[in-house]
Amino acid sequence: MLHRICTVALLTCAVGYGQLDSNTVTVAASRTLTIQPDQVFFYVAVNSGIGTTLNTVLAALQPVGITATNFSSVSTGTFSTGVIQMASVQWSFTLAAPFADMQTTVAALTSLQQSVMQNNSGLTLSFSLGGTQVSQQLQQMQVCPLSGLLSDAQAQAQKLANVAGFSVGTVVAMSSSTSIPSGATLVCSMTVEFSLTH
Repeated sequence: MLHRICTVALLTCAVGYGQLDSNTVTVAASRTLTIQPDQVFFYVAVNSGIGTTLNTVLAALQPVGITATNFSSVSTGTFSTGVIQMASVQWSFTLAAPFADMQTTVAALTSLQQSVMQNNSGLTLSFSLGGTQVSQQLQQMQVCPLSGLLSDAQAQAQKLANVAGFSVGTVVAMSSSTSIPSGATLVCSMTVEFSLTH
């Protein structure tokens, strides 16, 4: 879904004072492209004893494809077993999967959760669905509609020029930029300077 936002950033109509003797108008147009998520992501937590290393935890998570790049944080705490309090470490990871692989990923995490407990490794595993996200591959495939932005800028410039009794002429200067303020949106912006004619 494409949402259009057009804004006028700056209006200049200057002559003289050492500048070129041509009137210009500068406008900025932008469009926000909403990208539909193509992945789900899971939060995976592993609890271990104090002496456990990250490499040991990663070895246990290897069957589901979790590596050091999935690591997000580590924290320490205590838990009670009757009257005894023991220190523990919680290792946190995120795991992304395409929508089509969601059920397979849940089954793999459930199987790993059971096998970790049965191995008496001192580790326990839990996981939960975190939400949806846009993959980097899909983000990189997005293309800004430059011709549409130029058309938007020209329309805005013409409205401003009409007020002053001018017509929009040729493009004097133009620049564009792209930003991704969130994983699911792409903001395309273009600033265009047009000449003005009577």
